[in-house]
Amino acid sequence: MIKTRTYARFILVIFPAVLIFLASCSTKKNTFTRRVYHNLTAHFNVYWNGMDNMRTGTKEFEATVKDNYALVIPVFNFGDKASAGKMNQYSDIAIKKASKAITKHSMYFSHKEYNRWIDDCYMLIGKAYFYKQDYPMARRTFEFIIKTYNTNDIKYEAMLWQAMSNMQLGDFSKAEPMLDMVQNMIKQGKAPEKYEKMLTLIYANFYILQKNYTPALEYLNRSLDFRLKRNLKTRVNFIIAQIHQKNGELDVASKYYETVVKRNPGFDMEFNAKINLAQCYMGKTGDRDFILKKLNKMLKDDKNKDYRDQIYYALSSISLRDGDTTEATKLLTKSVATSVTNNYQKAISSLDLADLYFAMKKYKPAQAYYDSTMQFLPKDFNNYKELKKKTETLTDLVTNLTVVEREDSLQKLAGMGEGPRNAIIDKIIAELVAEEAKKAKEEQERLENQMLLLQNGQASGPGGTMPGPGSGVGAGSWYFYNPSTLANGFSTFAKKWGRRKLEDDWFLSNKNVVSFDSEEKTDTTGQSASDSTKKEKGGSKAANDPKKRDFYLKDIPTTPEQIKASNDLLIKALYSLGFIYIEGLHDYERSIESFETLLTRFPKTKYTVASNYELYHLYKELGDQPKSDSYKNLILTNFPETDFAKLLVNPNYNKELKGKKKEATILYEDTYSAFRNQQYYMVINNCDVAKAKYPADSVLFPKFEYLKALSLGKIEVEDSLVSAMQRIIKKYPTSDVKPMAVKVLEYLGKRQQGQNGKPSPPGTDTTSVLSAVPAEQIYSYNPAAIHFFVLIVDDKLADVNALKIKISDFNTKYFDLDNLQINSILLDGTKEMITVNNFENAEKALGYFVSVTESKYIFTKLETSGGYDDFIISSENYPVFYKNRDVKQYRQFFEKYYAITK
Repeated sequence: MIKTRTYARFILVIFPAVLIFLASCSTKKNTFTRRVYHNLTAHFNVYWNGMDNMRTGTKEFEATVKDNYALVIPVFNFGDKASAGKMNQYSDIAIKKASKAITKHSMYFSHKEYNRWIDDCYMLIGKAYFYKQDYPMARRTFEFIIKTYNTNDIKYEAMLWQAMSNMQLGDFSKAEPMLDMVQNMIKQGKAPEKYEKMLTLIYANFYILQKNYTPALEYLNRSLDFRLKRNLKTRVNFIIAQIHQKNGELDVASKYYETVVKRNPGFDMEFNAKINLAQCYMGKTGDRDFILKKLNKMLKDDKNKDYRDQIYYALSSISLRDGDTTEATKLLTKSVATSVTNNYQKAISSLDLADLYFAMKKYKPAQAYYDSTMQFLPKDFNNYKELKKKTETLTDLVTNLTVVEREDSLQKLAGMGEGPRNAIIDKIIAELVAEEAKKAKEEQERLENQMLLLQNGQASGPGGTMPGPGSGVGAGSWYFYNPSTLANGFSTFAKKWGRRKLEDDWFLSNKNVVSFDSEEKTDTTGQSASDSTKKEKGGSKAANDPKKRDFYLKDIPTTPEQIKASNDLLIKALYSLGFIYIEGLHDYERSIESFETLLTRFPKTKYTVASNYELYHLYKELGDQPKSDSYKNLILTNFPETDFAKLLVNPNYNKELKGKKKEATILYEDTYSAFRNQQYYMVINNCDVAKAKYPADSVLFPKFEYLKALSLGKIEVEDSLVSAMQRIIKKYPTSDVKPMAVKVLEYLGKRQQGQNGKPSPPGTDTTSVLSAVPAEQIYSYNPAAIHFFVLIVDDKLADVNALKIKISDFNTKYFDLDNLQINSILLDGTKEMITVNNFENAEKALGYFVSVTESKYIFTKLETSGGYDDFIISSENYPVFYKNRDVKQYRQFFEKYYAITK
């Protein structure tokens, strides 16, 4: 009875408390108990977890982001797309937690929010999007906070973050008014002074990102008056030093660099502070010997091994100031060679070296180093486009110079007697054999010395192990730090493979069978200058062995056909060189030399009139009027009916000619549109109009004929298409349409095989001939369209289902909020296409592309097995691609229009 009464009392006490607790969980009524409950729950159960996760992610993120010390570093470094991808998992969790708090715990009554953590949740969401580098979404979130919480101090923080979002997007005109507004509010006492420190740093970053360093300096100095965190204060001192150094104020810069070193920063910053300090010291005192001693001491220090490229670069700067370009060239070469981790330094050293060679008119080494520069130089570099253009020009130049040198050498050998020719070849072979023997001996000695040290235990550290990451670990440690297992492995390897030097394809005894002859040149018909010789000798083993005479003899032109092909290559190369020198390099003397060499060696070619015309202009530019007049008179006398002669007589002739070409171009564009719209009769009619109206030698004529041929194939029998394509190949052997016509005929041949009972290629509809059309005419670039990520794999080399699971895991971890869908479809008999969609625009898709392709979890096995392709594609281009199934064609379009920055 007593127990029953006790139980009844317990129910009477606890049950109302439970009812009150459950009632407080609702957000429908604005009561004290409910406000307390939802404030506590939103803060400690949800918001706190999201914020703590965000702090963890930000800390890891900041530890991995690298600064480019060759430039003035920003106050805040938010990394690139790849580093932002690593932050996604933390940002997504923060967004989820904050969104959950808003959904379940918001208490909004009469236009007022009674849960004081909801605005913080929105702020957390905005910051999470910011660190994901989804700046448009971050900007929209901060804008919402500013409008919704207009009477709350948090709006000022949101204004600062919105300004930073605009700065990261490069929209500085929107960022500045927002910063000015916050500054005025603080001055008027309307905004809390606690935001002044953040505002000052953002102002400094605002000017640094625009490379406007003088006003940035004012804010940086002001920021030191605030109580900054240790690392941030060190960073600000370093930036101030960089700006003073850039402005030539080396005394001031030195003081700030000394301050940075005393504050014990990270190794990268300390090293760069010392390098810059050394340069400043040299500039202000001129004590060259002291600074050289200091830099050479840094060079010998093993802990600076990964930074030798920067030290060599600093030493080269001293040599350049001394006017010693020879020594500077050597040091810059060493800087490039030792640069393994710092791509920007490699680019800058290569650029300076290329500029030196270019100034000396040594175009071949200049081209090589400009090419290296472009491989590592970021696309936002000041004069990136100009450098790219110069590199392309020099590449064309070197290509043509190589053709001239090669064909001249081969023809010289062809003109020799057998004895002298064989003597030269034997000398080349002897030098090759001697060089290989020397390298083999050095490698053998290195390996034997290493094994001797291993066997005698002289190379071992404490515990009998090799010094290294595993020092101090016993005999059971990692293979490469265990001398016993390493020696045993060496012996086993030597028994099977012999003594082999470390090089590409070390396992092949004859590497030439898998090499590609980069020097092989083709004439305008696609035939090399020595094709017939290759047919006779190329199949033999000796023809592929650089230690045999046949390897060299096979390229020497001996028949009249081979000599003509060689001469054709020389003529075209010399003509091209003349234009490259004048148009790309403004080198008048060498341009004249190329054109005159062409006219002297080959007086009657299709380039004769044009070469004379260019020489007329070149000598006129140089002020040599007699020479200029002589070429003018030569054209008027010997070639009076040519366009060049008419242009010399009538200066307006060129304008009239351009007018006709423009008309022809417009007609061609209309004709191509008609073809795309399947208006084949209109295509044929337009082609006939062009034939009657415009000169037959127009570069557009082959294209008109090609479209007409394709149209005939649509409205007549297939034989009409075949004969038309054959006619184009014969009539226009040097035109761009020839390869396309050949491809169409190849396709039709395969299709015929399919009809005869043999396997037919995929996409046997005759519209597949569009794959022979340039990619730009098939696909359209629309960055605002929805995009997909595409991964094409060979299902014999990869498990497609396992891949889809890996991609799904990756998406869940890094892109969980994007609701990405994964699909797969068979592309052809062996390849399967995995797609990830939908991305709202090209920028989003590229961000995903950069992140996913860096995932070792997904791509390690794929890279080992090969046989895969990846890209992004718009929803508009996807059906076109799937219809054509030409991966190579779309890949060209993708690489041209989508800039990838990893």
